[in-house]
Amino acid sequence: MLNFLLPPKLLPVGQTVPDFALLDQYGRLVTLSDFSDRRGVVLLFFASDWLQGDVALLQDFRDAHHAFAEAGVQVLALSSINWETLFHLAKRLELPFPLLFDQCCRQSTFYKAAWVSKFVSGRAVYALDSQRRVFFAHAKACPEEVLVAFSS
Repeated sequence: MLNFLLPPKLLPVGQTVPDFALLDQYGRLVTLSDFSDRRGVVLLFFASDWLQGDVALLQDFRDAHHAFAEAGVQVLALSSINWETLFHLAKRLELPFPLLFDQCCRQSTFYKAAWVSKFVSGRAVYALDSQRRVFFAHAKACPEEVLVAFSS
């Protein structure tokens, strides 16, 4: 059986997550705690710069970026593809949010979003409150669903 094709068992709602520090597409260090003054953070995990579902996920959240900004929510996208590829992807798709290099899938593995542990990030969407508690976790989610979760 190809277990990596099964939907992931994501972190449970209510779990508090630790801070992390990752490089973005420009080589800048970004931490989760950088956004502690925000209402919350959305974490988008994706595998590649060419899989249709991953590109669509990024484009959907790009198109909804204004709504997240108005709600005081920061969007961050994480992938194990290297930061140079992330740079070109962000430029090509005109993404307004940071793309973070998840080296060796450390965050993808912790968040149970890795398709192949320590090798390939999978696809997952998390919403964290300002205290870094998970209150929304889904393998596939559209921006509208996440915005509704922030409004409830």
